[in-house]
Amino acid sequence: MKKMLFTGIIAVLTLSALSQPTAGLVAYWPMNGNFTDGGPYHIVSTNSGATGTSNYNAQANGAMNFLNPASPVVQYGYHATNSNVNFSGAQDFSYAFSLYLYNPAPHPGGIYDNCLNNGGPGVWMWTANGYPQMQFNYKNNSVGTPNGALPYATWLRVVCLRASGTLKIYVNGVLKAFATEGTVTPSYPISAYFGTMSFSGYTPPPYNGLNGKIDEFRIYNRALTDQEIIDLYVLPIKLNNFTAIKTNEDILLQWQTATEQNCDHFNVQRSADGSSFTTIGQVRATGNTSVPTNYHFTDQTAKNITGFKTVFYRLETMDIDANKTYSPIVSIKLDNAQNGLMILQSPAVNDLRMQVSSAEKKNSTFIITDAEGRQLLTSQILLNNGNNAIAIPLNGLARGLYYVTMITDDQKQTRNFVMQ
Repeated sequence: MKKMLFTGIIAVLTLSALSQPTAGLVAYWPMNGNFTDGGPYHIVSTNSGATGTSNYNAQANGAMNFLNPASPVVQYGYHATNSNVNFSGAQDFSYAFSLYLYNPAPHPGGIYDNCLNNGGPGVWMWTANGYPQMQFNYKNNSVGTPNGALPYATWLRVVCLRASGTLKIYVNGVLKAFATEGTVTPSYPISAYFGTMSFSGYTPPPYNGLNGKIDEFRIYNRALTDQEIIDLYVLPIKLNNFTAIKTNEDILLQWQTATEQNCDHFNVQRSADGSSFTTIGQVRATGNTSVPTNYHFTDQTAKNITGFKTVFYRLETMDIDANKTYSPIVSIKLDNAQNGLMILQSPAVNDLRMQVSSAEKKNSTFIITDAEGRQLLTSQILLNNGNNAIAIPLNGLARGLYYVTMITDDQKQTRNFVMQ
């Protein structure tokens, strides 16, 4: 084998880790039903048969599925050769990702192969030793996980890194294996592949496809520290959603945790500018749980805020060791301006979320155009009296700048937004 529409505002989110390091990040594939790189270099990536699937948090299209139960590779993704991720010499680097293995694993399966048959880095699976084993290869030498480190049919959080000539594999924050790298000088003659191994001598290059799922794949141009790896995968909390809804003169905040570990309480914080936050209340956490748990808090003082049309909220989560993390920010419009159009989320991801305040029930048309004025999407929406929360699907739109225009019988408003 070669090694080779209701009143209010909703923000839905998934916190995949306590803290995601940003220093040295050169590529980031969220794997949200596609191979779009959200990192700083926006590496162009292509899907070839892989499909969106649920992630470890049961979020639809939150991961990518690679169904390759037989030797021919039919589902994979790839990106063109790129100097930002083609490491060589004494350059340290790290791969951080989540993995789910189907049982059985009938043949070896590539997870990420960047020319490992030419000395480049690669991560792949096999069962040659009688149990599922991950191999991390660089400069034509590899390190493999021991028996029992990789159970089937469960999500695993993995970090593979090169640090000063040593290759290491961490699973769920624990160091499982390490070895010295090889001596071959890496070269990168072909694309890098997700969900398969590859070899430049084959046409096409893919062979040994993965039978499993991959999520949240990050590449760093440095070795992550032990504490960063622990912070990545020892999770005090996973947050399913966080919403803010206007109820008469009060603001109802609701959120749901997917799991909690040593969580003490939530500080509910408010801001008038989206930057400086003040704690306005506290909610005790369950502490430790693996089932979804719902919470709520009512801000009864928002009506006393003057001089601002919009307020912002976030959650400050405190664990039992006084460590803190923050949720994404949600905003809500306070004023009752007639026919006001406000973009709630930019960059947009899967849909365009807006709030529209209307003085009466009326028909409206929303038109989305690109930067050159070409009309791409049209949606007819009935506005109700008051605040309307609207979400328009953005299926098929590429990354870039767009405009949305709302047209009613007496008004026309245009706002811009960015598609991620």
